[in-house]
Amino acid sequence: RGNTTRGAGTVAAPRPAYTVPALSVAEQKTVNAFMMRLLITVLVAAASLAVNGCADGGARAVAADPLAGQRIVVAGGSGRAGRYVLTELAAQRLDFAATTRNEDQARTRLGAQAGGVAWIEADLREPAQAARAVEGADFIICVIGSREFAGPNSAQFVDYEAVRNLVDAAAAGGVRHFVLLSAIGSSDRNSLANKIFKGALEWRFKGEEHLRASGIPYTIVRPAGLTDEPGGIKGVKLWQGDDWRAHARKTISRADLAQVLIESLRSPAARNASFEITNEASEPPGTWRLQMQKLGSDPARDSS
Repeated sequence: RGNTTRGAGTVAAPRPAYTVPALSVAEQKTVNAFMMRLLITVLVAAASLAVNGCADGGARAVAADPLAGQRIVVAGGSGRAGRYVLTELAAQRLDFAATTRNEDQARTRLGAQAGGVAWIEADLREPAQAARAVEGADFIICVIGSREFAGPNSAQFVDYEAVRNLVDAAAAGGVRHFVLLSAIGSSDRNSLANKIFKGALEWRFKGEEHLRASGIPYTIVRPAGLTDEPGGIKGVKLWQGDDWRAHARKTISRADLAQVLIESLRSPAARNASFEITNEASEPPGTWRLQMQKLGSDPARDSS
């Protein structure tokens, strides 16, 4: 208040006016983008409540998370996609374990991230080890994938035979839901990716078909090319029909993919469904959950 005193006939000195600093164009764009993402998140949440509301006018208790207290086994948890799934499961405070062929190598590769993981050493190409890996599992997220064109680590032995072993073990063990990571174009032997990877996607499709025929509730997720970009930045598009030609050059971040894989275990609409996924600039972030609610089940298999 300075040295100004209050008394008869005196007036307090006016306080200096505070001026809000002007934002730069870049700062204003950042603020606008944040407010837009916040608005979209609120709208998506409201729409989700409306879709899932009950006939009692919406006066219902929030449903318990169907994954809470359940054991989720991530097959291939030490791989490039698997580590993102583990991070997301930990962020959601879910109970999970992960398979790897070599725990020491997994811990070295993942560093501090591997510290809280319950590792299961198993070579899923061996039926007995696959059976041991799924003991006590309620749900499975399978993100294993081959990296070689020939030999025991090629698509035939990893993308098909290891998946087959895991599916058979899951069926015998009463697993409630099995989510399988595949790839766009897997159902078309003439797809660009199948040609690039020398027929590997045909083996992936055989793994898909074995899961479909197993009787286990399942979800098959076919992403476009995978990247390590941060999740939640770009929108995500879900579609069905394996129309790979329109999306052959598109990509999706492994972080976004991890969220979709986990949410597939919760969503009734994703049960017994196969769908494709990519990042899409025209889709607002977060709206993929509404797209998931509109998925259709795979056509009934001919048992004749």
